[in-house]
Amino acid sequence: MKVIISTVGVSLIRNNLSSDKFSDLFGRPVSEWEEHQARLDTIGKELITISRSSDFDPIRFSAETNSLSRIEVNKRDILVFLTSDTLDGVLCGKVLTEIGKRLWGAEAEYRVVKGLQVKDAELFRKVAVDHLVDTVMSVLDRYPVSSYKVILNPTGGYKAVVPYLTLLGLIEGIPVKYIYEQSNTLIELPAAPLSFNLEKLRELGPAAAVLSKDYVAEDELSEMIGISKYRLRKEFADVLVWEEGLVTLTAFARILYLRYIHQEGQLVKLSKPVRKKLKKNPSWENKFAPLFEKMRDPLYRKAHLHNEVQSDRVDLDCLKPGDVNERIFFFVEGETVYICDIFMHDEYEKVVNEGTLLKRMYLDQFDVPIRKTSFD
Repeated sequence: MKVIISTVGVSLIRNNLSSDKFSDLFGRPVSEWEEHQARLDTIGKELITISRSSDFDPIRFSAETNSLSRIEVNKRDILVFLTSDTLDGVLCGKVLTEIGKRLWGAEAEYRVVKGLQVKDAELFRKVAVDHLVDTVMSVLDRYPVSSYKVILNPTGGYKAVVPYLTLLGLIEGIPVKYIYEQSNTLIELPAAPLSFNLEKLRELGPAAAVLSKDYVAEDELSEMIGISKYRLRKEFADVLVWEEGLVTLTAFARILYLRYIHQEGQLVKLSKPVRKKLKKNPSWENKFAPLFEKMRDPLYRKAHLHNEVQSDRVDLDCLKPGDVNERIFFFVEGETVYICDIFMHDEYEKVVNEGTLLKRMYLDQFDVPIRKTSFD
């Protein structure tokens, strides 16, 4: 089953409507939807009618349907359309969602990326990029790459988004597919996970949060992290970029920060079965508590994921800390890591081979949120 995350542009409108029908609505914020709803509904129905005609051609209809037809969407694939924060973006997202369900029999939805538009560069940099990363990662949390064939498709939409999606694909090991410019050739950037030393980002400390949102004067940054401007340029050249005396994170470093470091304060919740096992076996707490703490770090979880054990009876993620006996079954939603069950190796093998470990079994087994290493 494929999960295809596609950015959405306006070719759907430009290819199928006369220019005077929508020209005055292009780029207007979503907040104006109610004001123009009757007109937008009429235009949306017209576009859907066109898509239902007997001579409908997905290749000519829009950049999104063109690329999706070449990626070969199948029934029950999952389509997620990322739209701009504009009337035209949401309208196209609604129409594409309807087409995805009807034409391909796929599950389809659209999500609005807050701040994504072309008129305000500051809004794009300070809001849209963060929300783009958060939106894609929320999709990946719901449909993990360990269980689904995920594809990023940036064919439609603003070109400024392409580098960020490409970097996300490289970081997460997800292929990026798109139609190249005016050709009909489907280009694929293969899944090739990048390794990156996050220590320099961590060394920036709280300054990284500031730099992820804005530029900072070099003198001010030097003072914030307590090193000279010479050392700043020499030691942090991989993660910082300088522009006329101001400093900010590189695009790559910013995505890594948004993806990993700013999430390292995630909550960890222990299920009732886990708490019961720790209470019954006091020695287990000494073994598992440090692992629970490490699991707050997404990089640690990713490095120790052991999902070869997943099957129709096991849909939880499995953490294998190394050549040790401890095994942890969990899932992640939003900013919370839910620890569902824990086992030592012998019992773990029996449960995996003969038992059942399904997420739905544990949804009502959580109550107390746990931070850091406080497991009382």
